[in-house]
Amino acid sequence: MKQGSMSPKTRMGITITILIFTQILLCIHATETDIFCLKSIKDSLEDPYNFLASWDFNNKTEGVICNFVGVSCWNPNENRVLGIDLSNMRLKGQFPRGLHNCTSLTALDLSSNSLWAPLPSDIHTLLPFAVSIDLSNNNFSGQIPPSLASCTYLNVLKLDGNMLTGGIPGQLAALPRIRTLSFDNNRLSGEVPNLAYGSVSVSYAKNRGLCGGPLEPCSFDGGGGLIIMDQSFKDGLFVGFASSFSFLLACIFFLSNSYWAKLLKWIKHNKGVELVKYVCSIITGRKLGIEADQMPQLQEKGSQKIALLLERLTSTMKFEELNDATDGFSINNAIGFGKMGIMYKGTLANGWHLAIKKLTDSQQFGRQVLIEIRILGKLRHRNIVPLLGFCIENDERILVYPYFSNGRLSKWLHPLETEAMILTWPQRINIALGVARALSWLHHLCNLHVVHLNICSRSILLDKNFEPKLSNFGDAKFLNPNNHESLGMSFYIKDGKKDVYDFGNVIFELVTGKLYEELVESSCNNANLSPNPSSFYSAIDKFIIGEGFESEAFMLIKIACECVQPFPEQRPTMVQVYNKMSSLWEEVHELCGDSNTCTRSESFSATDRDEL
Repeated sequence: MKQGSMSPKTRMGITITILIFTQILLCIHATETDIFCLKSIKDSLEDPYNFLASWDFNNKTEGVICNFVGVSCWNPNENRVLGIDLSNMRLKGQFPRGLHNCTSLTALDLSSNSLWAPLPSDIHTLLPFAVSIDLSNNNFSGQIPPSLASCTYLNVLKLDGNMLTGGIPGQLAALPRIRTLSFDNNRLSGEVPNLAYGSVSVSYAKNRGLCGGPLEPCSFDGGGGLIIMDQSFKDGLFVGFASSFSFLLACIFFLSNSYWAKLLKWIKHNKGVELVKYVCSIITGRKLGIEADQMPQLQEKGSQKIALLLERLTSTMKFEELNDATDGFSINNAIGFGKMGIMYKGTLANGWHLAIKKLTDSQQFGRQVLIEIRILGKLRHRNIVPLLGFCIENDERILVYPYFSNGRLSKWLHPLETEAMILTWPQRINIALGVARALSWLHHLCNLHVVHLNICSRSILLDKNFEPKLSNFGDAKFLNPNNHESLGMSFYIKDGKKDVYDFGNVIFELVTGKLYEELVESSCNNANLSPNPSSFYSAIDKFIIGEGFESEAFMLIKIACECVQPFPEQRPTMVQVYNKMSSLWEEVHELCGDSNTCTRSESFSATDRDEL
């Protein structure tokens, strides 16, 4: 390797784009500028619900800001902020200009707040290394700053759901790495510039003043709409007809309830055509009306087309870089074995760590993996594992996640005899609260409406502060938001209440070290009868006894008993569970006082969409 060249490890990270300038960022020494940055953000914004209460600047310990809510750092031991996610916090104020002091910032999410006023005309100087900017669903006004075109690393720009006026700057077409542009639901006007090139996804619906650009979808008697695909998708659809036609319009029908069952049957055959159609359907929420036998050659290019479509959900990564980070996927770096493949710990040249899942059967890239990409690549929540990227090269199928140093919850609840691993009571209830928060958000508040269907201690990861992260979404199901009936009790009885039951099992495991079924069997009780909390009091984990939290542990057992009621309709919703657990956490926090055994976890009402 020539002197000064960049190794594959150095290029690895959340996105390939980020790592192009990683070496530049590594040259920036950790100073107090990032602390000033966060302090100025907190000072400039109104925080009526105290979401930013954990932002305590009196602690001068290096790396302390990496523990702040909504702040992410690659290296937790340095005060260098790479990501700020303050979405859904009901914050008020103007765009925080202090962001320019976060000199390594690559991702900013201020979506779903009450921010207002025009965006800074010099926003490119505030966010020079931004890869992702999400300012959607606020009250920003004025024009879209043309200077955004100078954010040359930008992959994602979301400005939808504001009150922006004027035109869409044509300069944005010059962004070399852009993949997603969203301008929906504003007050924009003028001619639409040509921004939809290559694999770029552009949306600007519900701006009455816009004119020109692509045609509106055409309606026809068959239902749904006729959509003009971008050129990269057309290429895949044209293969079987290239000798006869000069072009072909891809027909897409709205997704029906019965279509999911057909898709699941198709996906079992692992054919490239069906996979592409399936990916298209989960991304667009619609049915692709092209039969498999009309595209016989598409199977050969299936992987390429899948990767192209999935880029809209998350980032692609190179196999060479992943291979190098894991020492050739050495068994010595294996940290987990599952039904889909092996999880490896990947180490970059700068010491950063990633969790890299390599599928055992390289030909199988079916429903489970695609569902996981859809959920983890698109949704962001503090208690859900984010998907950093994926790799589809030749026969390789790989998913990349952050590495969480404390591993699975099951490892802490059932340690080996040689391991001294004990969770304190405040840590246990904080874990339960975090999982309840994630499930409540998935069931009721996120735009996809998801049921997990695989809640257990093995599906819960713990970061260095024992904050839980829900993972393993391969068995999850989506809820059709257009079907109002399915949003009601019929949906919850069928699938949502299974999540509630499984969560009750996790609570029992946290409090007693055993699952509910094991406790019932050992006590000779009838699992078909409503559980009695008193019968489980003697089973409380010995490490909790004598710590002064016995009454709180019993209260948590009562919540668990409500969750494992024999009939689904008797079980509470996850919102109800979360509310009860929030109250319980406040009691525990009062008992802890300022003790460092109580890790602060935000608790608030789950009844308001914007507060979860």
